[in-house]
Amino acid sequence: MMRYFIIAYFFLIILLAGIPLVALADNSDQDSLAELHWRAGQKSLDAGDPVNALRSFRQSLSINPDSAKTHLSMAAACLAQGNDSIAAIHLKICLEIEPGNVIVRQNYADLLLRMNQLEEARDQFNLFVKDTQQFGEQANRHMIHAHSRLMAISEQLGDAYEEHLNRGIGLYLLALEKTKKEQKEVPDDQNLEALLFRAAGELTQARLTRNDQVRPCWYLYLVWNKLACSQPAQRWYRITAQDASVECLTPREFQDFHLVRKFAESDHIRK
Repeated sequence: MMRYFIIAYFFLIILLAGIPLVALADNSDQDSLAELHWRAGQKSLDAGDPVNALRSFRQSLSINPDSAKTHLSMAAACLAQGNDSIAAIHLKICLEIEPGNVIVRQNYADLLLRMNQLEEARDQFNLFVKDTQQFGEQANRHMIHAHSRLMAISEQLGDAYEEHLNRGIGLYLLALEKTKKEQKEVPDDQNLEALLFRAAGELTQARLTRNDQVRPCWYLYLVWNKLACSQPAQRWYRITAQDASVECLTPREFQDFHLVRKFAESDHIRK
């Protein structure tokens, strides 16, 4: 009798506290059910059936609305149906859950550009560049893609500074990729130099358009340093050093600048 009284008392406390009984269910069971619906949706999507895939993904999200991979799958299914606007919403939610997912951000930016949402696409590509720079040269091809898109967007928006800047950075990164490729093949120094000189020309135009901006100066230092031209390289390094800050350079660019400055200071001390 006492046992039944304790059980009844326990449920009474729960009801008085306003706690729904469903909250007592094992969360792992709910997660497993959401996973089952997601897998069913993926199977339908792989079979070329986005309608049933969307149905399964919605069921999964009703259980676990914070699943980044399910929002990503929803976006894929919407794109398969040609529904770009809804796909963009799910990609945005996915990025809110996983802001560091650079591949999703690149796809989101490309989709916004396709939808002619130029300013939003530009913002996403700039965030993509800032985050992807942390991966170093292994991400150069993705960076070249982003800078080419930023160049095209700037051209459409009539922003000459951003157009020259992104074209210059893109050409510099293209030269770096060419250098890596030619390490395995016969070097073509003339073609490589042509890319770097073109990059220097674009970055100089960017600086002339906006002489209050530091990023063109930093990349001009990198370009001339790559060309082994010490005098212009040092000139642009000094100009960068006058105004370099976390506000005017990306975190990776600022970090690389500090490494160069540290080396320059230690080299000066040795001399």
